[in-house]
Amino acid sequence: SYYYNNLDVTIVSAHDNDQKQIEQIDSLVKAGVDLLVVSPNQISTISDAIDRAYDQGIPVILFDRKSDSPKYTAYMGADNYEIGRTMGSYIANKLKGRGNVVEIMGLKGSSPAIERHKGFVDALKKYPNIQLLESRSADWTTNSSRTQMDKLMAHYSSIDVVFAHNDRMALGADSTLFVGVDALPTPRDGIDAVRERRLAASCLYPTRGDRVIELAMNILEGRPYERNNKLRAALVTQENATLLHMQAEEVKRQYARLENI
Repeated sequence: SYYYNNLDVTIVSAHDNDQKQIEQIDSLVKAGVDLLVVSPNQISTISDAIDRAYDQGIPVILFDRKSDSPKYTAYMGADNYEIGRTMGSYIANKLKGRGNVVEIMGLKGSSPAIERHKGFVDALKKYPNIQLLESRSADWTTNSSRTQMDKLMAHYSSIDVVFAHNDRMALGADSTLFVGVDALPTPRDGIDAVRERRLAASCLYPTRGDRVIELAMNILEGRPYERNNKLRAALVTQENATLLHMQAEEVKRQYARLENI
């Protein structure tokens, strides 16, 4: 938002609570926001609140996650189906087409969890000797992942790979070989975990807040824009993790300079 001197941004977080998110959306609408950017906690639970905003003429950008309602102005987020498919193909190659896999999914009912699972399953269909033993839903947290993994380990004697829908769940799974999604550049998170071989691989999950702001301003100022905007993800392995870490550090330095200016 630094690029725009006529823009005020208010940020609120519902901390994964559906009811709180509904209340926040209604409150922002009542306050008279010109545009609403929302990342729905689950695909259907807050649709009515989003619809109320949209029906009052407020443009709505769905960011990162989707709603099951057609009432939105634009969407921007990663191709979660492709992320699941990419990680499935990586695991299949890593196992040389044979092995036992379990999946720790994100929050049940959230669009990233639904789409990553579908892409992952579709990728593994090409490998009949790879068994997806079970998929269990967690809530994106390390502790929840540990709980689900303990149950899986008690039930299955041989698990070769764990695919978790984000890095912190993968790190909480504590298995022989595990892969995640996000590849955050912050200390001890995804990229560091791959560099230190605590994770076999991750998927760099794009957020691109700069592009969300650009999209919002195009909508508000009447310029052309795309309704559906998919951001490309990238596989992070031990071969490229160091390079990506260096790039992330440089971006951080550039943002710090911009903020000082």
